[in-house]
Amino acid sequence: MRVALAARRDGRLMRAVPALTGLGLGLLAIGPGIGRGYLLSYDMVFVPRQPFSAAMPGRTGTPPRAVPSDLFVALWSRLLPADIVQKLLLLSIFVLAAAGAAALLNDKHWLARLGAGVFYAWNPFVAERLILGQWALLLGYCGLPWVLRAAADSDRPLGLWTLRLAVAPVPAAIGGFAAMCLSCVVSIPAAVAGARGWPRRAARVGSALAVTATVSLPWLIPALSSTIRTGPVGVNVFAARADTPFGTVGSLLALGGTWNRETVPAGYGGPGSVLWLAGVVLALGGFLLLGRSRWPGLGFSAAVGLAIASLGAFAAGRGILRWLITVWPGFAVLRDGQQFVAPLALAEAAGAGLALAWMLGLRKPAAMKDAGRLVAVIAIIAPVVLLPGLAWGAAGRLKPVQYPADWLAARQLIDGTTTDGKALLLPWGAYRRYGWNGGEAVLDPWPRMLRLPVIWNDAVQVGRITVPAEDPVAASLTDAITSSRPLTRALRSAGVRFVIVDAGSGLSEPTPGYPFQSRLPGCHIVLAGPGLIVYKVGEATG
Repeated sequence: MRVALAARRDGRLMRAVPALTGLGLGLLAIGPGIGRGYLLSYDMVFVPRQPFSAAMPGRTGTPPRAVPSDLFVALWSRLLPADIVQKLLLLSIFVLAAAGAAALLNDKHWLARLGAGVFYAWNPFVAERLILGQWALLLGYCGLPWVLRAAADSDRPLGLWTLRLAVAPVPAAIGGFAAMCLSCVVSIPAAVAGARGWPRRAARVGSALAVTATVSLPWLIPALSSTIRTGPVGVNVFAARADTPFGTVGSLLALGGTWNRETVPAGYGGPGSVLWLAGVVLALGGFLLLGRSRWPGLGFSAAVGLAIASLGAFAAGRGILRWLITVWPGFAVLRDGQQFVAPLALAEAAGAGLALAWMLGLRKPAAMKDAGRLVAVIAIIAPVVLLPGLAWGAAGRLKPVQYPADWLAARQLIDGTTTDGKALLLPWGAYRRYGWNGGEAVLDPWPRMLRLPVIWNDAVQVGRITVPAEDPVAASLTDAITSSRPLTRALRSAGVRFVIVDAGSGLSEPTPGYPFQSRLPGCHIVLAGPGLIVYKVGEATG
């Protein structure tokens, strides 16, 4: 009895090792960012106690990309400080990713399970998406192993199978549209390939689609009930690009290839990328030789994901994407194709674990057993060694910061003055580089800071190409704002009560040339500080 209890306890401990390792990897990745303060990088914007607003249910007429992730954060920020909520979410990504990939190899050597978990939690895809600030997408990524386990388990009765499949994509459901797309790419092929006979396959696919539709309702309803203004201009901008010497497709196979060159982790793409690609090839070999029948449908998902990611690398593929977006704007999710290599990352991680399990299972002299374990340990730590740019706050890029006191005072002033009208955000651009954020690019936080609707320019400028604004109100004001004419009349017509100018640096005391003051006749400054001015739009007279 004691032996059985000890074995059971040891088994539970071994199953906990990947999750604890994932926690350690998360702490290593966040590094100094684990301290109090907010990590602000590109699309990753957390604010103190985010207020509930019309944007949370997606009632703004723009694509509901932050639905329901913003609501989830706002709810939790009522229980915990928002910066702590952010760190817990980021750590959970690494924990769930490592534990999920390891769980796919539950019957294998614990070192093999650990190898799969580390590979899946620490790779260029995770690094580039983290720097890009797409934590919501990474929630879908970390949930993929659990979705695969649930969808491929064909031995369970349909009801229990459906229940498990409904629980597995919860992280993706929190993440929203793009995260659920990744889950669909994995769950549907697994449901088809894992069932025996077409009647069972049809029943499981129907259940999988019903589950997907149900958990997607928070963003699906606003997406279908509003006119989405997305065009094909962004196809070239968001296409995958080479970040290694191996070209775009080679970079995608290596799980990199992000469209934004500024989010490539430090040191990646150099000589070490040769070793990384060699490891990827070995992992793919492990999957193709040992894993295709173990996880039916995963190979197809990985191939489809790679094909979608590669579309933007070729003129013909970009033409197909433009046509699809013209037919239905919802296909714009395919523009950023690199995100669809997530199933390939799962296949490679599983293959890496199987390759290690095969090596550890080889018969060898007693003197060679320790050598085999040493090779396995080297393989486990190799992702961290070959991708050091993810460590320590992405090589110092993710540092905790506090919002300036003037920002908090401005929010209190605006929210305490009125519940009607709108606020306009200037200068007319989406991303900022604040000195207090170390000069790192970040999506302007004001739309999440205020209860009032915020009109801001959601057009994305990449090089010389501008992806047009999707917000109809912003689009209607662009000509007036980018001209040199007075703005006050147009702002009153749009219901604007406050104008926030957060240029980020160089603003101090009011002067005759104070930013935008000459273009805002009838408006007066209600708050001014370093890097921030708030104007109140006066009522029309006469």
